[in-house]
Parts: sequence; structure tokens; C-alpha cells
Amino acid sequence: MRTPPHLHIALCCLLLAWMLLPGNTNPVRAQAPLPNSMAAAGDSLTSAMGSGPRYFADNTGYSWATGSNPAVNSLALRLATRNPALSGNVYNLARMGARMGDLSAQMGTVNAIKAEYVAILVGGNDACAPAEAAMTPVETFRQQFDTALARLAEGSPGARVLVLSIPDPIQLWALYRDNRSAVAIWTLFDVCPTALARPRSDAPEDAARRERVRQRVADYNRQLAEVCARYSQCRHDGGAVFNTRLEPADVSPYDYFHLSARGQARLAEVAWAVSGFGP
Repeated sequence: MRTPPHLHIALCCLLLAWMLLPGNTNPVRAQAPLPNSMAAAGDSLTSAMGSGPRYFADNTGYSWATGSNPAVNSLALRLATRNPALSGNVYNLARMGARMGDLSAQMGTVNAIKAEYVAILVGGNDACAPAEAAMTPVETFRQQFDTALARLAEGSPGARVLVLSIPDPIQLWALYRDNRSAVAIWTLFDVCPTALARPRSDAPEDAARRERVRQRVADYNRQLAEVCARYSQCRHDGGAVFNTRLEPADVSPYDYFHLSARGQARLAEVAWAVSGFGP
């Protein structure tokens, strides 16, 4: 039996109305367009110091952001599998010892090379100062970050940005405070003294110092999130890196401070998960 035309039209209207009810909508999210070029900015964590065969030197092939080593499976490698045009257009601008005040100059270089995608991890050295008094003030940190993003937005208005939170340096103290090699290296090379000085001491003043340093990093991370939110092209990791729990195998045995190749791979995985490009 054929359905009368007027009933057929009514049924179609009812079906359309049902599909448009709030509980029955299923919007499809548009995949962000893949970049054809990429730059990474920051400090020695992004230049992968201590992560590869070069002793106490940059190993950018192992970088979480731009590395070419398959074992790390960097952000750039993951993007290049989806967009081969990215290969050969990847730049690592990170510099050992860089602080937030250096980021604006790095953004100037990004503008010069016209990178379409920028990954940023910087700020650890602002907390890892020779003394607490030398740590970058929180408001200064915020202003410097805002200046850097403003420079990028002006010179490369179409560039998208991924900002990772600063790792928690007190994790390293908890992992290695009883390791004789780590303590010896931290002391000999004066590694992040605000967080790692006198690592075996449980004196109230040392415990309080470590907590203040950890709080300063948390304050920095809040500034990163707030400033990033002011720029439409900027994406923040929501604290994912800060909250990632390190294991001993993630840390370089050279200085017990930087990441090993496995640590870089874990950082790449976290970055991919928050990038907006992942599954």
C-alpha cells in the first residue's frame, strides 16, 4: 500500500523536528587545517639537551617538538605523517638557558621564517635561578609572555600556537634526593639550586623553599594560561605537562634534570594529546 502524499510529508516533518531536538543533535567538529611549516621555541627542554648522544649539548633530533628520531615520535613527525609538506619546514629555535624574557626575540625569528605553527615550552629557567630572589617576578613573567605573543600575532597573524605548561621541578627532588650520583651532579654543577639545593635536608626552611619554588612555577603556569586565552590562535595544555608524573627512566642520567629520550617521547605524547590534531 502506498503512503498518501500528505502523510509522507507529515512523517518527514516529524522526523526532521525530532532530529533538531537538543538531545538529538550530533555536530561534527571540523579538523584544524594541518600546517605546512612549524617552529619550536623555548629552552633546553625543547632543544633536547641531555636526551641524545651529545653530552651536555643540544640534541634537537630528540626534541619532543621537532625531533626526527622515530623513537621520540615528535609533534613534527606526527604532523608530517598527515601532511608530508611539513617535512623540511621544521625549525627549532630553542636555546639553552633561555628565560621568558628571551621569547620575544624567538618570536621575531618565527615571524621571519613565517612558520604556520609554533610550539612553546619556556619558563623553567625563570624559577631555576641561583637564589629565590633572582626568580622572575610573576607580573614580569606575564608581561614578557604577553609581549612575545603580541609580537607573533602582529608579525604572523595566521600562525597557530601551542603553549605547554612548565614541568614541576620538585618532582626531580622527590625522585632523586637519595641518589648519590644525582646529588653529586646537582651540587657540582649547581643545577636548579632554588629547587634542588640541599636535597637531603628535611629542615623546615628547605621544605618551605621547595614549596615556594613549586608555587612560583604554578603561578607562572597560570599566567601562561590566562595570557594565551587572550589570543584566538593560542592553545594551552591546561596544565597537562605540569601534572605529568615523571619516572626515573624519563630523566637524563647526564644531569638528572633534563629529559632522556624516553622523557622526550612522553612529552611528545602529552603535546600531541592537547594539540587539537590528535585523534
